[in-house]
Amino acid sequence: MKLEVENSPVVIGVNQAQLVRALKKLKSYGPSSFACIIDDDGSYVQVAGGRFTCFIERYDAKNKSLFRGYHSNSSTNFEDGSLLSFGAGRVQLKKDEWFNINDVIEVFSRFNQDQPMPENIYWREIEV
Repeated sequence: MKLEVENSPVVIGVNQAQLVRALKKLKSYGPSSFACIIDDDGSYVQVAGGRFTCFIERYDAKNKSLFRGYHSNSSTNFEDGSLLSFGAGRVQLKKDEWFNINDVIEVFSRFNQDQPMPENIYWREIEV
């Protein structure tokens, strides 16, 4: 596994402590606003934002499919179409696509350990 974080050196063979530390530093307005963990096949999980305003995507290299994470608890702070601005640009999100960093850490950790994704996070395919 390889962890890439905006404005940080790439970490090969990332461990849990490194992963948590890097993800907790993410801020949509800071020097590190997005991160990606990539397996040897090219599949990945990525996040943008930080703390309470994150979105998660995963890419399945085998099927060449990109998915955005969502959950059953829609945000009361954001309406469909709200924009998340971060270092690589802006992304329009639905109100069920906002996550906090603890959800992100769980997804990244499971991906890093080659475990199934959390059952409370669902994935909708998005066009690339």
